[in-house]
Amino acid sequence: MRILHLNQFGSRKGGAEGYIADVITALQVRGHESHLIAFAPDDAGKPIAATTYAPTPDWPSSIDAAVGVMNDVIAEFRPDVAYLHAVYHPALVNWLAHRLPSVAYIHAPYPVCPGSAQYLRNSAKVCPHAAGVICLINAQREKCCWGRHPGKHLWLLQRTHQFKQAHLRMGHIIVGSEFMRGLMVRGGAPANKIVRLAPVLIDPRQVTDPISQGADTVLYAGRLTAEKGIRHLIQALASIKSDWRLLVAGEGPERKPSQALAEQLGVADRIEFLGWLDTHEMAKRYQQCVVVAFPSLWPEPFGRVGPEAFVHGRPVVAYATGGIPDWLTDGETGFLVTPGDIATLGRRLQQLLESPVLCQRLGEQAQRIALTRWNTEGHIIQLLRVFDSAMERGA
Repeated sequence: MRILHLNQFGSRKGGAEGYIADVITALQVRGHESHLIAFAPDDAGKPIAATTYAPTPDWPSSIDAAVGVMNDVIAEFRPDVAYLHAVYHPALVNWLAHRLPSVAYIHAPYPVCPGSAQYLRNSAKVCPHAAGVICLINAQREKCCWGRHPGKHLWLLQRTHQFKQAHLRMGHIIVGSEFMRGLMVRGGAPANKIVRLAPVLIDPRQVTDPISQGADTVLYAGRLTAEKGIRHLIQALASIKSDWRLLVAGEGPERKPSQALAEQLGVADRIEFLGWLDTHEMAKRYQQCVVVAFPSLWPEPFGRVGPEAFVHGRPVVAYATGGIPDWLTDGETGFLVTPGDIATLGRRLQQLLESPVLCQRLGEQAQRIALTRWNTEGHIIQLLRVFDSAMERGA
């Protein structure tokens, strides 16, 4: 089978690109061919696969130039199916759905939320509203949309309607969590076309010894933005009496404020900011920690960091937002904490830091679940079935 993948970026920027890279590798091992089209105008990173770039301005700009590139790729590559990921222009989605049997993986809420995150930034809580007039009010009140210009907010709201119409043409829509499934159904996607498939492919060769090399080390991995909760984590750790050390793997605008907070709380010497790390370096850091903290305040569509921690036999302490409760069972593979409850976040981390036996037991259970639930072979079998079904439906 020939699969044409489409995504905003052709280089590894986050979880979506990590998933695409894993899928392409797994498909290639099984004899399937892949090609990637990327739409970002300024993507200077190393391509994750054989990639053609079709720079496309934001919606509602014209897609004519991208269509020309895609037609050339389709004529040469002759794909059997299109696999869409982060495609931010609904006209591109609609064009592809008319051109090829198509499957869309919705990695984030952008098709159903003008602000793309389903998150009220000023209130620091999950937005309970479907896309509508309330979004124009909250864009000003909550700063939860892009910028402050009402005209831009209006066309982003209109974009959600365009996505709804385009997704009706999809053969199937894949989501990673029940949270995302609920958002898409509420946004008008046909429930009978939605498939849940976690964006995680685990190779047994990735599995490492659950016993930790660093009995007092906590790991945070992710973007350093306010909604990812890094400052909550620093406050939580500063409040506990146990010995601890924090490794922060990631980069973003919250780095300097987080460093300033650590200085203010007198714990700067216990925190190491590592910047972005590649997969090889991340594997080392998982081995150096005893527990992974995932204090996201926004509703994570899935949260690949958690299952990655499980592969290495590390339990996770996380805020119970978005898709996280789909994979993290409280008291079995780690602990779930009410979002914003910094005191309990600290207590749960302290509990694991002070109990190596409990930490290892939860880590071993997490590793067993990861190998059973998210193995690569099972993922690819299910994905190919979805592709076959989309091809039967036709373009």
